[in-house]
Amino acid sequence: MKKRKHGKCQKKRYLKLIMIFSIIIFFSLSLIQSNDMKTKEQISNTMKTNQSGKEMVKKQEKENKNEIEKQIKKDEENNKIANNEIPSKYNGYPVIAKLEIEKINLDTLVLKEHNKQTLATSVTKFFGANPNEIGNFCIAGHNYITKNMFHNLKKVNVGDKIKLTDLTGRSINYKVYKKSTVLPNETQCLSQKTNGRTELTLITCTTDSSKRIVIKAIKEGEEKLLNE
Repeated sequence: MKKRKHGKCQKKRYLKLIMIFSIIIFFSLSLIQSNDMKTKEQISNTMKTNQSGKEMVKKQEKENKNEIEKQIKKDEENNKIANNEIPSKYNGYPVIAKLEIEKINLDTLVLKEHNKQTLATSVTKFFGANPNEIGNFCIAGHNYITKNMFHNLKKVNVGDKIKLTDLTGRSINYKVYKKSTVLPNETQCLSQKTNGRTELTLITCTTDSSKRIVIKAIKEGEEKLLNE
């Protein structure tokens, strides 16, 4: 009887040990699997981060390249202006002439098209004849405080000189004969009835934008035609 009881006790111990080992193995395997999943997730996240980082670097390199190209193009355009050459485009917009007013240290390109984008870039042809041709070539520009805009146009007076160079390279000097301030709806200054004269009209806003400053100039040598 004692032997049987002893055998049964041993079997129970073995079963307990087996169960304990099974539980330990089960939890060990679960822990290993969990750690393995975490490791894979970390590796995946690291790869994604590296990929994202590479994409950001490529994007930044592309942006830097575009900026450098823009600066090179701008420098080339500025060099042409300094050498009295007129580039065909300025910041991507077609150019029609170059305007110089020594009195206010203005040396700027006149853009061919008149719209919101070009006006934010430089002065533009607003209306009228072609540069240095018979008629009234009208130029409009914002009064922004930038070197190529009409901020100092208010300082130009009767008798001052203006130089206009067209795309053929022909430069003509003009002399200011009239300065006025008008309302936005007063458009007489745009008239093309010049009786054969070659005229130039410059237009910009007053400081509060309520009115327009208008500078009228005539080709030097044609002043006598103003009385006809």
